[in-house]
Amino acid sequence: MSKNRQVITVSPPLFLKETGRKEQMRSAGHICSHCHGNGWFWRQPDVEKDSVKEACPICGGSGRLDAVITIEWCPSEERRKV
Repeated sequence: MSKNRQVITVSPPLFLKETGRKEQMRSAGHICSHCHGNGWFWRQPDVEKDSVKEACPICGGSGRLDAVITIEWCPSEERRKV
């Protein structure tokens, strides 16, 4: 199976004061690693009956996940030695 790898280059925006200290970006359509993209599991009931399809608790049955990445810019805690 091929893998989708994305690289994020982080650099402060030019107009940080006007745009605010937080940025958000979304990376959509990743396959759910819990259900492997099926969106469901077979659940075996306690009583001897047919198996039941149960929606994945992680992706809600979609089989896909979105990543929301938040970057907050703040002053550096490092002090320059003079």
